[in-house]
Amino acid sequence: MRLNKIFKLLIDVAFYLMVPIVLFFPGTILYILIFPGQTVINVNVPFMENGFGFKAFFFMLVFFALFLLFFLGFYQLRKFAAQLLKQRLFSKEVISSTQKAGQYFTICGIGSLVFIAMNALFTNHGKFSVTFGISNFSLLLFLSIVGVLFLLLSDAFKKALVLKEENELTV
Repeated sequence: MRLNKIFKLLIDVAFYLMVPIVLFFPGTILYILIFPGQTVINVNVPFMENGFGFKAFFFMLVFFALFLLFFLGFYQLRKFAAQLLKQRLFSKEVISSTQKAGQYFTICGIGSLVFIAMNALFTNHGKFSVTFGISNFSLLLFLSIVGVLFLLLSDAFKKALVLKEENELTV
């Protein structure tokens, strides 16, 4: 029970740390579009050599969309942690939240990997660089693996719920 509380607390802290990004990122994009020569916000966005054009805007929109998928995955993870805390492990809500979290994390991870590959093709003239240790590639691959793990958990919870309901009917 104590680990459930710690798990829920960590998920809540991470979720609430992401909320300002979700709220302020669109405003930041708008601010940069309105004031392209500003020096208040230092942005590290590819394709900004000639100002904030279509390529940079597209890059930021895709980045924000992928972050929203990650944020929605964390929201579903919060719902899962709340059900876990209430000791409702084999319920339709748990199945739904783990399945949605898995879908969001998998799509975010694979989409980000594709996005990084496309970005590398356009910014590095088709050259890829390999880094050892912790890199964006390994973190995004891990995120994809976590997403698939949640999809597997959802399937296992679904099977367990069916077995539980069958067991309750035979008694």
